[in-house]
Amino acid sequence: MDRHLQFEVDGLRLLGALHEPLVAPESGPRGAEQHSGTTGLLLLHGWAGYRIGAHRMFVKLARAAAAAGLPCLRFDFRGRGDSEGDMMATTLSSMIQDACAAARVLCDETGVERIALVGDCSGSEVAIGAGAMIDACQSMVLWSAPIVGGSREQSDKAKRKHIVGQYLSKLFRPQTWAKLVTGRLQVGMIRKAVAGGGKGAGEQGSQKDSDIDWGRRFRTFDGDMLFIYGDRDPTAEACLEHYKAMTGATGRPWHSHLVSGANHAFYSVQWEREVITTTLTWVSGPATVGGGHGR
Repeated sequence: MDRHLQFEVDGLRLLGALHEPLVAPESGPRGAEQHSGTTGLLLLHGWAGYRIGAHRMFVKLARAAAAAGLPCLRFDFRGRGDSEGDMMATTLSSMIQDACAAARVLCDETGVERIALVGDCSGSEVAIGAGAMIDACQSMVLWSAPIVGGSREQSDKAKRKHIVGQYLSKLFRPQTWAKLVTGRLQVGMIRKAVAGGGKGAGEQGSQKDSDIDWGRRFRTFDGDMLFIYGDRDPTAEACLEHYKAMTGATGRPWHSHLVSGANHAFYSVQWEREVITTTLTWVSGPATVGGGHGR
């Protein structure tokens, strides 16, 4: 079953979709004890997305989680989707605040005492920033997590090189020249994408986020993390190297999974199924995850 709900953060109404497993009639009425022994999933979408996730991956994950007996909440950060707020005023700091509030809602609504955060791209940054602040959070699954707590120079260069390569390949397509001749080629957007390395306005960073000690938050989170990347994601190599080193410094075990042939957003049915299956297997029991690299 799934239902929409609203909750308030800083005077703003945020909208979420709660997916709960079906409960047999003999189990009695729904209440705080209903899912107390299970893990709930809190899904954190990326910077430019909203609660459905990239190509509806969060919807598919939430439904699969509920079918497996795991309650799941996906929601819109302030200024995104159907939540209130100014989109341009959103920062990672405000998204972390929203995530902490959503975690309380998930616990209150379902009775779960353990939470796993699932972050996609910038949502992974939010998970790392919020994990140590959420008492119930015991694990994270981070999809295509950008680097926090270190230099992004290597990954940014790889991403920019990839974007330039994509645009260069399009120069040889007849439709590109047709758009140029007819004035439909958006040269300004291409120039902006290359100059910004593919980052959106908010992803460039905010002054409000400068006070976040990412390294400390990473170290003080006492649960396990699983990092999932596509091996065709140009940033994957640098990100994996960075997070493996950070994890080693904490003394925690290193867990990662590479999806063969996949890009940054896992744009194929096969890739998204692998990500969803790996995520649910991990949440149900990290030791059972298979097919990973560097576990």
